[in-house]
Amino acid sequence: MLRVTNLNVHYAQKLVLQQLNFTLPAGQSVCLLGQNGAGKTTFFRAILNTIAYQGKIVIAGQNTKKLPRAALAKKVAYIPQNHEAPANFSVFEMVLMGTTANLKPFQQPGKAEEKRALAALERLGIRYLQHDYFGEISGGEQQLVTVARSVAQNSRVILMDEPCANLDFGNQMMVLEMARELARQGFLIIQSTHEPNHALNYADQILLLEKQRMTVGKPDKLLTSQRLSRLYHYPVKVVTVNVDGQQKRFCIAARKELKHVANL
Repeated sequence: MLRVTNLNVHYAQKLVLQQLNFTLPAGQSVCLLGQNGAGKTTFFRAILNTIAYQGKIVIAGQNTKKLPRAALAKKVAYIPQNHEAPANFSVFEMVLMGTTANLKPFQQPGKAEEKRALAALERLGIRYLQHDYFGEISGGEQQLVTVARSVAQNSRVILMDEPCANLDFGNQMMVLEMARELARQGFLIIQSTHEPNHALNYADQILLLEKQRMTVGKPDKLLTSQRLSRLYHYPVKVVTVNVDGQQKRFCIAARKELKHVANL
């Protein structure tokens, strides 16, 4: 589904991503981890072909550099961390916007597009929100609506930039469950996150961005106490807990004495 070969990206004359090589199949929920400024958003921009890069990015067998913008939009959708919409737009109208990627310039959505928008809302389990105003629903519901818009866009690869940022716990779980369910339906979902526990419990694969390079692997193999402590420059422990008969792994902060506090 997504193949990255010898990817190098410079930003402001600085090498940000270096020699990235990996393949991700369809039907995967993937978490992208890295420090602030590591290049996570830059990586997304490279996939979207909105930033210059060296190397090759192939989606569904096609080189993204050779695809017109409209054709690329049919293959990959991007959901930014912050999304704004006019307060008087309904949820249905927001999702209907996603169908315009498949229309000719100045062409208006018709019955076929309306049907696809409703199908996307149904797929996400939020058709009951279709008449509500986007600005009046919860943050988690807004994220689900933006994902439904991507589904209506007919994109099989969905990039989500910190989709759980600024959401309360319940809304975070709503978004994470949705990402996992879409992966089960054959989508490739890649979401950046600063929360290792999301990656440990909701990801099929991990992309770990550190010192310009990417490491790819399964959560149970890649996300160790030692590696996460090094990544975040803070001692952490990955512990295993029995939850209703299932073994779950969680990342917790290890004790670290702050000298300037201890000496007070």
